[in-house]
Amino acid sequence: MPDLSRLRLFSRYELLAGAFAVASMALMGCQSVIGDGCVLSTDCSFRGDRLCDTSQPGGYCTQFPCRGNLCPDEASCVLFNSRIPGCGFDDRAGSTGSRSARQFCVASCNTNDDCRPGYVCADPRTPPWNALILDDNQTKRTCLVIPAEAATTAPSSSAKVCGPSAPSAPPIEAGAPKIVVDAGADAPPFVVLDAGASDAAPDAADAATDAPDAG
Repeated sequence: MPDLSRLRLFSRYELLAGAFAVASMALMGCQSVIGDGCVLSTDCSFRGDRLCDTSQPGGYCTQFPCRGNLCPDEASCVLFNSRIPGCGFDDRAGSTGSRSARQFCVASCNTNDDCRPGYVCADPRTPPWNALILDDNQTKRTCLVIPAEAATTAPSSSAKVCGPSAPSAPPIEAGAPKIVVDAGADAPPFVVLDAGASDAAPDAADAATDAPDAG
């Protein structure tokens, strides 16, 4: 005769295991995808593998930092603030890269309809973002915050941030500065008189002395 107490115990374990499996599947099914809105990181994932970027409008579920080709939900790993247009300096040099650079997963898209309100489907490599796609697929477009009107204008190729912004200065004359003396003022003591004028003064005095003798 079977032990009814053991059967009841096994039945309880089976019920608990089944309930746990259903709950796990429900949590996995309700997990937000990259690019969804959020307030807290737990809105994106209960497993702690996704964060809520509250600096973006309505929050943005993402993974930070990310690695190329490893973002979930077919998202792209994009490096922002990686460089300044016109500068030859490589902001990614060094073991930690630029202090201003940030790389995180961004939702992929084909049209603006794939993005939430306030976001646009665009190539992150173009202005004003000037980002780098770290995935092998460089053709992906992503859902990015709609920039302000002033930021949508592409920078001029001749006006680079690291290039000269001021007009060219006139050449500097290498000679000594000219001294302008007021006509009514006495000549300064350091002015050197013409040698001919200096000789003319004694000659005039001698001529005046010899004049009575001539009479």
